[in-house]
Amino acid sequence: STHSAIHLENPESHLRWYFKYFLGTAHQNYYGKTVEKNMFILSVVKSEEYYRAILWAKTGLQRIHLPVSHKTRSPHSICQEFGDINVVRAPREIKEADIQKDLLYIEEQEGAINFKFGVLYRRKGQHTDNEILCNNDITPTFEDFLNLIGEKIALKGFNDYRGGLDVKGDTTGTHSYTTVMEGKHIMFHVANMLPFSKDNPQQVERKRHIGNDIVNIVFQEEDDEFDPTCFHSHMSHIYASVTYKKEEDAYLLRFFNEESVPPYGPEIAAEYTDHDHFRRVLLVKLMNGEKAVYETPQFVARRERTVDQLIREIHKRYVRCEEHGGEDHHLLAGLTDRIIETTPRIGRKKRFKKAARFTEKGQDLKFQKIISGHAPTSKNCTSLSLQRKLAHFSNWRCDRVLGDVQQKVHCADFWDTYVVMGSDSGLSLINTRTADLTEIYDSMFVPKQIIVVEEKSIAIVRAEKGKNKTGCIYTFDLSALTMKAQCTKNMRKKTKQEKIQPTKGCTLVCSYLTIASKLYMSVVKHKMIQLYEWIRIPGQGQGWFQCKNDFQISDVQSLCMFSRPSGLKICVGTSTEFLIIDAEGDENDKKKCIERLQKHKENTSLCITPVLKDEINNWALGVLLTYNNISVLEQFTLHPDNLFTVLIKWNVKPLHIHSSLPYFMAIGQQGIEIRLASNGNVVHSIDVTCVSYLTIRCQLIYLSTWDNTTSTGEIVSLPTFVNFGSNSTISSGLALSNESVEHSTDSPGSTLTRESPLRRSFNDHSWTRTYTESQDDLANNIFSCLSLTDLAFTRPP
Repeated sequence: STHSAIHLENPESHLRWYFKYFLGTAHQNYYGKTVEKNMFILSVVKSEEYYRAILWAKTGLQRIHLPVSHKTRSPHSICQEFGDINVVRAPREIKEADIQKDLLYIEEQEGAINFKFGVLYRRKGQHTDNEILCNNDITPTFEDFLNLIGEKIALKGFNDYRGGLDVKGDTTGTHSYTTVMEGKHIMFHVANMLPFSKDNPQQVERKRHIGNDIVNIVFQEEDDEFDPTCFHSHMSHIYASVTYKKEEDAYLLRFFNEESVPPYGPEIAAEYTDHDHFRRVLLVKLMNGEKAVYETPQFVARRERTVDQLIREIHKRYVRCEEHGGEDHHLLAGLTDRIIETTPRIGRKKRFKKAARFTEKGQDLKFQKIISGHAPTSKNCTSLSLQRKLAHFSNWRCDRVLGDVQQKVHCADFWDTYVVMGSDSGLSLINTRTADLTEIYDSMFVPKQIIVVEEKSIAIVRAEKGKNKTGCIYTFDLSALTMKAQCTKNMRKKTKQEKIQPTKGCTLVCSYLTIASKLYMSVVKHKMIQLYEWIRIPGQGQGWFQCKNDFQISDVQSLCMFSRPSGLKICVGTSTEFLIIDAEGDENDKKKCIERLQKHKENTSLCITPVLKDEINNWALGVLLTYNNISVLEQFTLHPDNLFTVLIKWNVKPLHIHSSLPYFMAIGQQGIEIRLASNGNVVHSIDVTCVSYLTIRCQLIYLSTWDNTTSTGEIVSLPTFVNFGSNSTISSGLALSNESVEHSTDSPGSTLTRESPLRRSFNDHSWTRTYTESQDDLANNIFSCLSLTDLAFTRPP
């Protein structure tokens, strides 16, 4: 079996913000309306270093970190940070403490804290649900499987999560199986252990539980063809078929998903000989599957109706009740234009007592949830250092490269054992082995970007120099930089020779090294993008950058370069749109070289991340376009009909996003967040203040952190997830097109209808083989290395 990464997606410990960060602390809740007359609630809690905000709306909860600035933020300005909400007027504050209970209930509508799964035993030749539900015997093989996934318990007097079973009168059986995985309680509804009726062939009592379980396990001792459409339930969306092979002492696993279920992980292998690993894969995938079902249209529509009704009830109870005339001014504060400090001023006794009652109410609610076992587990301790926080994430280690750095690092890059670092103090060279720091230039030379190209033995530095802080590009020879690190005066003399004069006034630079070892550099200068190529003639010493082309584009805020089969591309982000430039297009008609990718609202934060297939063939398969906290993933394909987009809403405002399939890692000032590229689900998040991205080298990401209390920082390195399991893949994909493919099998007339090269459909019980993608599909797909064992079925009408 393949030991790949196994993650619980969208873990409650990272997403149940209101329970974890708001409840029991002083915070503020605001009510408002949008232009579309939809109601919403905004919750804000402020710490010394950042705001944490939740937007409660009909379409779901949105979360965001925001830095604390010298200018006090207003609720209206925080609403605008979410990007897709237009507020009619300034939100009003609700001060009633009971609103915490209502908001906690809304947060719980996102999904269950604990899980209940059905377990059925199927004999060979059984093809109807009535036949399967009538099985009573528990064979030794079936019992071994039940003992593997759970623990047998007596229901009467059971005090933990009961999953809807009777624990007082034994009306739902005397025993069942339960377990705990990833801090979640799981109760199994074993059909053979539920009440059986000889006079009722439909076994209504068993169907009452099994038919209402979203996810079911079907166990069989012989590898017999299983058709999930034999079950007539509108609630059951996922069936996990488990077959035990006695000869090999291995379990076969296959998942059948109703066609509306979005993709989810982890990857599953064809068979498992490691039983403990099989148990973990099965249970985590079952939990992720149930979470995925909550995102199907059926459940989304139900959740939207519920949340909208709850918000309207909050409006009626605490804010305004037009039917009964007027407002309750004791519960509703007036219009406010700022976030009030969480700690009231000394001397305001009335306000202090009210804030204390508000906090005590929240603490009582949190305590009740914890002792009842319905609290989302928290595995993240905000008081830990960055290294210890990362230690909670299996196989992800954080190493300190430099400690006790006495200045904030703006930029840095690495080669060999050296770090060339830019800060307000100037340009410095650090030996990571000895920690010796040598100043190359003082504060009159302030580096803003540093790019080391070891293949060409040069460092590209965009720096601001002089009183006017005019930006310009400088190049340094790495060997000379190392040898003459102590000779500061000589280095200053060489600066003029290394300065690229045409780049004076530049504001941004990026470089790209092709497979053919051609080095290109793009420079943003005023309303122009200049493209340079590194030229070096053998025997003539150090090379130089030669301007190859320029493009007229204004207001450029971010850019990157990557290769496609058609040549070099430059992706550009402006304040209103993202553009892609064909750098090798027709110089006589440059307008044809520029194509619009995506429009967006005016923003303050932009970044562009090319998504590469691998490090060897570094053609970009797609590009992740990010503005504010929203990312749009666009894939490049050879077929225009297969172009698709995926929307990701980050809980941090990314300053940099690193792509290492199957993960995206966003780095913001307030933390780090990791999501799956295939479905955008959260895998892990870390609260770290004053963190910034530096560079990536040898599959390591380098970050700098800063502690305002001690005025010291450090540089740390993280792996890029390349070694996350032997196959860092996720068994989930994205629908690229709607096409039907005929596939011949041993059984005549079998048809495989697929939504995409990654999503297989199962609508004919005679089809028994796993479909293998064509090499062309695999080569052009961004998530090509996915599991082939997940099948999609169409529910019969």
